[in-house]
Amino acid sequence: MTPAGDDDQDKLVMVIDDERTVLQALNLLLEMWGYRVVTAESEGEAVDRLSLAGETPHAILADYRLREGRTGVQAIDRIRAEAGAEVPGVIITGDTSTEGLRDARARGLTVLQKPVLPPHLQAVLTKVLREQPAGTA
Repeated sequence: MTPAGDDDQDKLVMVIDDERTVLQALNLLLEMWGYRVVTAESEGEAVDRLSLAGETPHAILADYRLREGRTGVQAIDRIRAEAGAEVPGVIITGDTSTEGLRDARARGLTVLQKPVLPPHLQAVLTKVLREQPAGTA
């Protein structure tokens, strides 16, 4: 695993997952790659932490199933609405229901099935950051 490319260094990535160990692992991995990371265990916490950070993330990684019956798709939609920007999003899921995943893809989100190997995650994250529309984040 290599650090993020020079263009990706210091970009802010929001990670949302209701499992603390997953959050810690992703935080460590992303920081090793050179990203700045904000983590949250729920949609509400993610919005609050980004508000405190005072900046829009360059990308969002979210688990599909979150607490209180919420989904990562809903969390990404809310962050995009609050930021007023089409922030690139990646859903990481073990869920195989086609309806929810179809909805995620229809909203322009990349969907990764668990388990996701670090090199694949790094390649996908690099790709969504490079395809980011001009003027966002």
